[in-house]
Amino acid sequence: MSEKYEAVFAQYDTDGDGQLTVDEVTAAIAGMFPAAEVNDLSGIVKALFAEYDTDQDGLLSVTEFVPLAKNLPELGAGD
Repeated sequence: MSEKYEAVFAQYDTDGDGQLTVDEVTAAIAGMFPAAEVNDLSGIVKALFAEYDTDQDGLLSVTEFVPLAKNLPELGAGD
């Protein structure tokens, strides 16, 4: 697993529990797109969790986050 993506995960895991919550992912996306209103991001976040939360626990682990991160141009997809 890429250290780069693990570092990004740690940055967004603001409470340090090893899982990303809906709020943490929403904040991360809002940080990537500062002009977007948080209310407008709820559908995007819901879709991301539907696709990447493979164990459907409502949280993203680092192993669930890496495939997501690899698909985000903002995180250097294609590196």
